[in-house]
Amino acid sequence: MKFPVPDNEQRRVQTLRDLQVLDSLPSPVFDSITELAASICGTEIAFISLVDAERQWFKSRLGFELSETTRDEAFCSHTIMDTGSVLVVNDATRDPRFAQLPLVSNGSVRFYAGAPISTASGHALGAVCVLGQEKMFLSEVQTRQLQHLAKLTMGLIEHEALRRREAHRILDLVRTNERIIRNVLDVGREMAAFIDPQHRYLYVNPAFERYWIQSQEALLGTSVQDLVGERLYREVSQVGINQALSGHESLLTFEYRFPGTGLRRMELLHIPALNDEGRVHGVVERHRDVTELAKQADLLRGHAAELEVRRVSQDRYLHAISHELKQPVNAINNATPVLVAKLDGTLPALERKCLTYIERGGRRLARLLEDMRLVGELDARTLAVAPHNVRALLEESLMQLRDEVEQRQATVDIQVNGVLSVDAPVFELAVRCLLEYSLWSSAKTPAQLLVRLSKEEGQSRLEIVDLGTANALPVIESGRADQQSTALPPSTLSVARQVAVLHGGALLDEPTPQGWRCLALVIPQEDSHAL
Repeated sequence: MKFPVPDNEQRRVQTLRDLQVLDSLPSPVFDSITELAASICGTEIAFISLVDAERQWFKSRLGFELSETTRDEAFCSHTIMDTGSVLVVNDATRDPRFAQLPLVSNGSVRFYAGAPISTASGHALGAVCVLGQEKMFLSEVQTRQLQHLAKLTMGLIEHEALRRREAHRILDLVRTNERIIRNVLDVGREMAAFIDPQHRYLYVNPAFERYWIQSQEALLGTSVQDLVGERLYREVSQVGINQALSGHESLLTFEYRFPGTGLRRMELLHIPALNDEGRVHGVVERHRDVTELAKQADLLRGHAAELEVRRVSQDRYLHAISHELKQPVNAINNATPVLVAKLDGTLPALERKCLTYIERGGRRLARLLEDMRLVGELDARTLAVAPHNVRALLEESLMQLRDEVEQRQATVDIQVNGVLSVDAPVFELAVRCLLEYSLWSSAKTPAQLLVRLSKEEGQSRLEIVDLGTANALPVIESGRADQQSTALPPSTLSVARQVAVLHGGALLDEPTPQGWRCLALVIPQEDSHAL
């Protein structure tokens, strides 16, 4: 796939490279934006993408291992074409622009939303993106918050670039001539100063007057402690100055009520100043006022909390729906066997086939409703852990999946005995999710699964091995009336992983030595008799 190119591509790429953010070190601030984007949109994958000439590089990423991809494989190549709107791809498998991308065709990504990170001059440098493994839709509020995060990211990139440029410039000037430093520090609205080894101000720029309501002349020779007070000096300034005097930069954050500006949140940077012999002879101090950025972050966290409340409300609504649907579903499941028994041998083949679909669909719907109820209770559930016959739990799970096993013509070899201490209903839910995922992700028909149990270092390891193929990817076939879609949502693995974590364990997805795909549910056992 050939990626689209903006009209201002050359200037756009040059602007990005001038900011010197590509291939920079990870930053907790950018990671916080990524986590917030995933939380707002309810996805497991999020990243901040910067689109270079031939690649997209991730400044921050969550739930995604790659650090960069080619632009041919990048959703964001399309996002940067429009600096004013969020690109939302609800179902990438149905979008001809993205359906052939490797991450889409192998089932890793189905949903994408990206808000362009744009400069004031109209250059889209990249995007704040969220991705999901199933079809999704964003609300207007979620879309707007994603745009806010993109604007915040642009501001952080520009501030970081400015800070780096200023820090390098100041350090070079300190090494050359202290007089030149004074000329540079006089420029700008943020406080800057030169401090000697005795922690006294030898120079302050005009911004000090605005914050402290004192003249530059009055502050010269003043000790830092006398100006800022004992507490701020001891907890912040003294720490940073001493670190810089030892030859290392220091970056600290604090809040202070300044006489001239009121309560402000500040970043305080101390840089060692070197003489011609390369020895530290003072400290360059710079203040960065981040009050407004902090307010924006607090506002976004508030919006995220509101969205969480809405999510809880939606979960309750789904729980109520599943409860109300049980009665009609039970009626279908009770009536269908009676019809089958009464009309057996009297119906034409097509009608018998349709009745079979109804019977299978009713059983599946009943199971899905029960699974929906259990999933809705997972977050608040107190586990009722007790010893259970693990083979009986597996056989019950397979009974619930008998239609899926039949459709895949599957053989399931259960090499399991003994007991496990688990919460039986949710453990069965996890096992069903893993079995169903393995059945429908296997590339071979008939599917061939092996279920085995082992104990190692106080943990029981329940493995479901796909013997059909090595590292099988989900098979996507054209649907018929007698088929369920083989594109099973990977959310089933998320449910199994959540159950494992509730039990203090983990879900592992790793190949066997033979190269077969293996899903392993690892559960701690204080006194396991599984073997």
